[in-house]
Amino acid sequence: MATKMQQRRSHKKSRRGCLNCKKWHTKKKQRRPHLKIRKSEQEAKCDESGPPCNNCTLRNANCEYAWQKGLVQTRKSPSSQTSEDGSLSEPCGLVMKESRRMLELELMHFWSTETYKGLCSVPEDHRYMQFVMPQEALRYDFLLNGIFVAAALQRSTMAQEPEARGYYNLAMELYDRASKSFRIHLAKMDPTTHHVLYIYSSMTAFINIAFSQCNYTEGNELNTLSTVAVAFDLLNGSANIAKADFQGLLDSPVPLRAYLNYGLASAVALYPDTRTALARLSNLNELYHSSRHQRLTPLPSDELSVTATLASDTLSTASTTSTISDGPWKVVTALLQHCFAEEQRAILRGFCFVFPGGAGPDFTAAVKASDPMALLILMHWAVLIDRAGNDYWWAKGLGKRLAIGTWKAMQLFPPRSPSPALLTPQWRESISWVCGQLRLPEFVHE
Repeated sequence: MATKMQQRRSHKKSRRGCLNCKKWHTKKKQRRPHLKIRKSEQEAKCDESGPPCNNCTLRNANCEYAWQKGLVQTRKSPSSQTSEDGSLSEPCGLVMKESRRMLELELMHFWSTETYKGLCSVPEDHRYMQFVMPQEALRYDFLLNGIFVAAALQRSTMAQEPEARGYYNLAMELYDRASKSFRIHLAKMDPTTHHVLYIYSSMTAFINIAFSQCNYTEGNELNTLSTVAVAFDLLNGSANIAKADFQGLLDSPVPLRAYLNYGLASAVALYPDTRTALARLSNLNELYHSSRHQRLTPLPSDELSVTATLASDTLSTASTTSTISDGPWKVVTALLQHCFAEEQRAILRGFCFVFPGGAGPDFTAAVKASDPMALLILMHWAVLIDRAGNDYWWAKGLGKRLAIGTWKAMQLFPPRSPSPALLTPQWRESISWVCGQLRLPEFVHE
């Protein structure tokens, strides 16, 4: 007679319990390995509901899980080892494969339900960002890691310490990986990779700004200006990728062609105060580039340093720099006016973010050189960024910080002696309008 196979006993131990519960059970076995433990001495099984779990709550202990340890680790030193599958490693070399996989699933889910919305402008963007882009990311690791980075940064802005710091550190590591892979693919770009390289390069500008939203220091507006300048560079690079095969980009899964169906906004519909402010800015721009203003004495240098990329160039130096003096930026002010018109029409969400790529590298160079006129134009753009911050989590509060940073870069804030060239009535009116729109205290006083 065939013997009945012995049924496997159900597993009652906690496989995913917290680290404390695992340690307490192990210690009990080591302490009394040959004695039967009385029921009263037995540890309750971890309910895996933490942190904190049931046992840690009773003992008032700091409850931690293996997945949590894998999340909050800082960036590895050169001596740390990484497994071939790209999993995070503890300093001791223990690879948290399962926890890493669960974390990536969490981030992909968060991207597909929340984060992708922060990169959408028209309804057609939603399907691409939510469904098509994750499918493309399964073929290109830089795009997949870009998705993880964006989701981790948004989670960082929503979580409490130390979890917020963990998401931030993870985003830093994955961004490094994505950047290296992106550069390799960019060097051998072909029609099959063109559109994914374009969409990732566009994402990097917003990711760069999103990192500043997770900055744990306060009052660093000059760094905000530097961050925006880097974003301008990245979007200029994205525009160059688009130009490489624009027709192919229109025919790709990226829904750029949909934007053409919405037409263009008319500047005639601008609110009167906005139209007046932009007309004043345009007049100041032409006057600034006239020969009279080109001969003005430059502002003195200050101890402030915007960053290594934002030099304290004087006005006379800027006027002789080819990348700054190529023209009066009529196209730039016209594009800014169009951005205000589109924002007022409220059909193309976040249209103002096309401004950096449209303004071009010459204007970006002027911003980096702290050219006063470029910074004044940037202050007006900050008004649109502040309004967009209501819809885009990574732009929240950015407009105010950017305006303050540009003002500091102008080196006009007290106790410095203001330059008469920059504090004519029209300059004061322009800056006062920006302050009123951003609900900031007046920078300029009579």
